[in-house]
Amino acid sequence: MNRTMEKAERVRRALAGAPVDRPPISFWWHHFAREHTADELAAETVEQFRRYDWDIIKIQSRATVFAEGWGVRYQPSTARAVAPVITAWPVRSPQDLASVRPLDPSAGVLGEQVTALRAVRRAAGAGVPILQTVFAPAMVLSYMLGGSPDREPRLLDLIRHHPVEAHRALTAIRDTLIGYTRLALENGADGIFFAVKAASADQMTRSEYAEFGLPYDRDLLATAAPGWANMLHLCGPRLYFDVADDLPTPLLNWALDAGNPGLAVGRDRTNRAVIGGVSAKPRIREMSPQALTAEVAAALDDTQGVRVMIGPGCSISPDTPEENLRALRSAVERDGGRRG
Repeated sequence: MNRTMEKAERVRRALAGAPVDRPPISFWWHHFAREHTADELAAETVEQFRRYDWDIIKIQSRATVFAEGWGVRYQPSTARAVAPVITAWPVRSPQDLASVRPLDPSAGVLGEQVTALRAVRRAAGAGVPILQTVFAPAMVLSYMLGGSPDREPRLLDLIRHHPVEAHRALTAIRDTLIGYTRLALENGADGIFFAVKAASADQMTRSEYAEFGLPYDRDLLATAAPGWANMLHLCGPRLYFDVADDLPTPLLNWALDAGNPGLAVGRDRTNRAVIGGVSAKPRIREMSPQALTAEVAAALDDTQGVRVMIGPGCSISPDTPEENLRALRSAVERDGGRRG
């Protein structure tokens, strides 16, 4: 196929396994000093898109934003690659879970993300697929437990010893994010980037995820179903990869970490298009352009360029050298075109 495609057509054809001029490509990262307001986030998102000409815009919402409405506070960052520090959080005891009530997703910090989405859509135009980030409810609840490394163990302690209270809080979070997902689709998003962290042996047991993760995640993706470009991101190593069967999306993303399948195996096992193949943070920052180009070639060889998009297995380091990103873009143009 020799003709050049528009971005939305290229992505739609890749999702369907139809011939493309080249596989779509997209990368995403935080700019921690420019995500404090809707205007800054939108401007940074559009600048990244225009600089590298990505095929999909994945809006990289501030990581703490999904829990801020329930009282998480942070010290904003003034540096591109330095994350904000959480300074206050609402859940310090099981009794505090009672304070987690449904929020109005059109107000406050969630409403700001919708404002940013509208601005990105206006700037990008109608022909560019845009995904709004949404975190899984269990992931949001973990942020309400603070920013320290023991956040995940504290979440496990809550669900194991206070399951009734945990379910009530997860229900309130789910209901809030269902409303937020609807707003995203109504305000310019072609789908959501749905991040699930708990479906990993490093986070919960399989049965714990089946009780405290999967039902809430399934409900959110059911709400997002009208989006034609929804992406499920399974985060971490040693994934319970079969959960993808219960979380249908047109596009699937995961890192090629220990215990996880390769791109072609994951694609064929789930019968959906996949995006990935390239190392994420922090490794991508230290790699040479030649090594990254080799990862693109390996991903295309593995999948034969069919139902595949090139991207990271997770978000990348904010200070990834520009030459690395341009090398990735050039590799898809050069090598992907030959397979198309």
